[in-house]
Amino acid sequence: MSFAARFLALPDLFPARPAGAPCGEETIDLVLPGGPYRIQGLSSRQSSDLSERYGELCRPSVARVEIDVFEAGEGDFVDIDTRGWRYELDLDHAADRVRVAGLRFMAWIGLEPRLRGALWTSVADGVRWTELFENYFRILVAYRLLESGGVLLHSAGVADDDGAWVFFGHSGAGKTTIARLSQESGRRVLSDDINALHRDGDTVLVSKMPFAGDLGRAPGGFGAHRLRGLYRLEKGAGNRVSPLPAGRAVASLLSCAPFVNQDPHRLEALTDRLEELVADVPIGILAFDLSGRFWSALRETA
Repeated sequence: MSFAARFLALPDLFPARPAGAPCGEETIDLVLPGGPYRIQGLSSRQSSDLSERYGELCRPSVARVEIDVFEAGEGDFVDIDTRGWRYELDLDHAADRVRVAGLRFMAWIGLEPRLRGALWTSVADGVRWTELFENYFRILVAYRLLESGGVLLHSAGVADDDGAWVFFGHSGAGKTTIARLSQESGRRVLSDDINALHRDGDTVLVSKMPFAGDLGRAPGGFGAHRLRGLYRLEKGAGNRVSPLPAGRAVASLLSCAPFVNQDPHRLEALTDRLEELVADVPIGILAFDLSGRFWSALRETA
């Protein structure tokens, strides 16, 4: 099946550039790693919905990335019975752009000469609007972080007074479990789903993102924490840290870097970024049980 044929009535007419009728005249700025991101062309209801969704992250800023929002007609999209259906976006990669298609939206990420975004949708407001925007926004943030020297990582992030710890692994490895155990020990969970790793000079930082996992939106404000270590999770008896060779570490992290790891035009840049990361921070394998005593093992190796 050709790109976007599942979602668009006329996939061959996918917009070639960011143009169209804006949904409205409203603009909001989101202050997140890689940004600030300016979303413009919003209706007042769309703007209000995003402001409620992202809260304190919405504040006037000097934008580095702009996203235009345009109207699309209901007839532009295929009606889909989603009962029992696994929802996966369609992505089409090129050297200078990425095209995205999903339920009731189509979108574009321009990568040259600078990163910018465009989104066309027939959804006027409400939960469906904020969900489809975030489905697209996660992808754009992943590309922007890579461009600016960071990476978006499927992971559990936990912070304490000394910094932040990031735990990664395949689905079912225990990211939500270790986040819950950490929360019970009095530490602050950033996310059990997606975290941003980025740099401030020579320091690698971890930032909480507004993308909730199984535990929901973690309480507390947004901010950056110094990365203390990266650990691939393994469930087992006892709690211990073992070495993870650099090559295996990069391969494991590649599988946890969503969206950009599917792009053949960005794979080399992503690999380079992960190699730099592995060289600069402690990394290992954490085997853990449900006792919550794995923190002692981490402290001994950090």
